[in-house]
Amino acid sequence: MEKRGVSKSLRRVISIVIVLVLFLGVCPISAAKKADKSPKYKIKINKQCCTVTVYKLTDGKYKAKKAMICSPGYATPLGIFSLGEKMRWHTLMGPSYGQYCTRITGKILFHSVWYYSYGKSSQSYTQFNRLGTLASHGCVRLTVADAKWIYDKVPSGTPVTIYNSSKPGPLGKPKAIKVAGYSGWDPTDPDPENPYRKKKPVIKGVKKKQTIKFGKKFKAKKNVTAINSTGVDATGQVEVDVYYLPHYLNRYIWVRKVDTRIPGRYRIEYKITDELGHSAKKTSQVTVLKKKK
Repeated sequence: MEKRGVSKSLRRVISIVIVLVLFLGVCPISAAKKADKSPKYKIKINKQCCTVTVYKLTDGKYKAKKAMICSPGYATPLGIFSLGEKMRWHTLMGPSYGQYCTRITGKILFHSVWYYSYGKSSQSYTQFNRLGTLASHGCVRLTVADAKWIYDKVPSGTPVTIYNSSKPGPLGKPKAIKVAGYSGWDPTDPDPENPYRKKKPVIKGVKKKQTIKFGKKFKAKKNVTAINSTGVDATGQVEVDVYYLPHYLNRYIWVRKVDTRIPGRYRIEYKITDELGHSAKKTSQVTVLKKKK
């Protein structure tokens, strides 16, 4: 009888162990399957601030990955939606035409700033310069680069929340790119034919060589101006680095400014990188004279 009792107890323990093993084996798989169903991205559109923030699922949490400037409109609905179909080009109101269109809900789309025709050289530059403000009939306008990013990377079915807030989002509001005059191309379009790809900023007013009297006031940025790749004033974006050549060294060292009470040779580097990532640089050689005896 005792042996039978032990046998029954052993069988009971084995049964419990088997159940636990099966339970523990099944649960992680179920959790993994559940996690796999979570969308890779989430998008939030702040209608009030005219910004789009894309969140990416990373290590089980959604983290802000990319911020975009946009132009929704007064008719852009608030709420939670799911991205629908994608259209390379699509006819808009007017009629006009948009690139890289992704449906948000109903007739509300993500798309580029509109074009007068099916042609990349026919975009409305006045409407492009309105990006970052309420300007559409309800759709959410983006630069071509941003519209293409969503079109290429964010799958249909991704949840989109449209809301109002005085805070643009965790990544802030990107600076709007402006264009001067009519070219017809969106400056962010990655197409190799885009004429903006060949343009660079221009720095003006830099003298190649200057001679400064001892103790005289000197401002490195005086009369220096700049225009960015899209033809817009970018003087405020010019950065200045100053280097000094001491008599005891055979190389320049970085200094805070041209000190006209320390005679010798200085090198000033003027640099700019504009909103398109295009750069320009100019150099000036400044000689500070010795104090007259």
